[in-house]
Amino acid sequence: MSVFKRLFRIGKANVNAALDKLEDPVKMIDQILRELDEDIAKMTAAVTSQMAVEKRFERELRETENIIARRDEQARVAVERGEDDLAREALIDKKRHMEKLEALKANYEKAKATADRLRKQLDDMKNRVQDMKTKRSALIAQAEAAKATKKITKTMSGVGTANLAESFYKMEEKIQQMHDEAQAAQELAESERALDYKFEEMLSKTADQEVEDELAQLKASLKK
Repeated sequence: MSVFKRLFRIGKANVNAALDKLEDPVKMIDQILRELDEDIAKMTAAVTSQMAVEKRFERELRETENIIARRDEQARVAVERGEDDLAREALIDKKRHMEKLEALKANYEKAKATADRLRKQLDDMKNRVQDMKTKRSALIAQAEAAKATKKITKTMSGVGTANLAESFYKMEEKIQQMHDEAQAAQELAESERALDYKFEEMLSKTADQEVEDELAQLKASLKK
């Protein structure tokens, strides 16, 4: 996949939609950033190589300009000393280097334009990748939040969850019923104990009355 396609993908990707296909969007983001860093390293090497070409043509251009200037000076000195043949030889070499100079200028301009274009592309790419790295934490947080929300929604809407919830409420009703039955049984037992107590109290009073009656009879017999 090309660098710019990857840049487009990460720039336009919708994290929520991607969750349907991705097990771990965090790993995907980190993998994309690693691949982009590798591409930056490759582009840096390419830019460095092109800059070397630019520098070579620039050096040859300056050397040729120096030779032309030197041949021109040599021809002038030769003429002043009456060395026309030597002056002519210097001018011929000057002309040859001037022709070479035109080709070198064209090559240098092309190499420089290419190097400038590659440098700009590299700088743009570095800036975009740095921006992505800055957004990484926010993207990961968004992905995790969306993933958690989706999982919770799926769980809450699942058949199993509905059955469990229904079972829970049934158990709640059953426990409440057991509590009510236990309370009713306790109230009934207390009612029965109260009735037994009343009978015991009544029998106790009867026994006391018998004692009183017997005491009264004893007193009556002693008076006779």
